[in-house]
Amino acid sequence: MKITLALLISISFLLISCSSEKCPGGEKATLVDLTGLDGCGFVIELEDGSRLEPTNLLDYDNTPVNGKKVWVKYQTVDGGSICMVGQIVEITCLEPRN
Repeated sequence: MKITLALLISISFLLISCSSEKCPGGEKATLVDLTGLDGCGFVIELEDGSRLEPTNLLDYDNTPVNGKKVWVKYQTVDGGSICMVGQIVEITCLEPRN
């Protein structure tokens, strides 16, 4: 009985720790509202200060908020930008972080 209980507790901790990782392999980032600049909207700013211009942000966050901390995974895409403040990307994962 003690072994079964210990095993159950161990499995529970393992599942909780695995499910708490948002966007595995993602990067820490912040949503930034640049709507004051011509042709810009929300961009994603990475910790190193570089910016990403997502093509599909609203697919992941219907109400973006300036300063919101997120985990993000993305892939670069070809294309032009009117805003021209960062690399054009398609988001593959976007989750809030604390």
